[in-house]
Amino acid sequence: MELNILEATSDHVRAGYDCPCGCHPSVEFGRGADVAREGCCCGNEFAVGPHAGMALAPRTGYRAESRSFTPPWGEALEAAWLIGPSVHGPSGEVQDESAREAPRDADNQIVDRVCGMTVDAEAARAGGLHSLYAGAEYFFCGRGCKLDFDEDPQHYLDAGYTPAM
Repeated sequence: MELNILEATSDHVRAGYDCPCGCHPSVEFGRGADVAREGCCCGNEFAVGPHAGMALAPRTGYRAESRSFTPPWGEALEAAWLIGPSVHGPSGEVQDESAREAPRDADNQIVDRVCGMTVDAEAARAGGLHSLYAGAEYFFCGRGCKLDFDEDPQHYLDAGYTPAM
């Protein structure tokens, strides 16, 4: 896997990779932290930290990879991956064609499935306000909407559901 350093300052680094499934997972690691982890919709895992590889539990059908790198503050860090079949969703397919892409409003903005607000996908992703479900990524305006969605995604994906906002 190829490590992508997306941002690096004197106290944090945002690192990611181009997953074979087509997604682009990334994590923000703060200086002095233990580990930062992110899972991909396909089941692959990514971690960054001084001993990131130890944070990823081996699984059948997944191979471990790692790369060392040095952020601006000079501490040696490890980027580690568990890479498996790399296909979307638990069965390798998007179960619902309408769920392949997050809904958008008339101005092509991402729509929060819970409240109906428009959301900037990259800002939501950077803030951890996104969820993967049935091979699709969903973005949220805030933690409450994300938690509600994660508790019962089918409720918010039902064609008869109308957002509360």
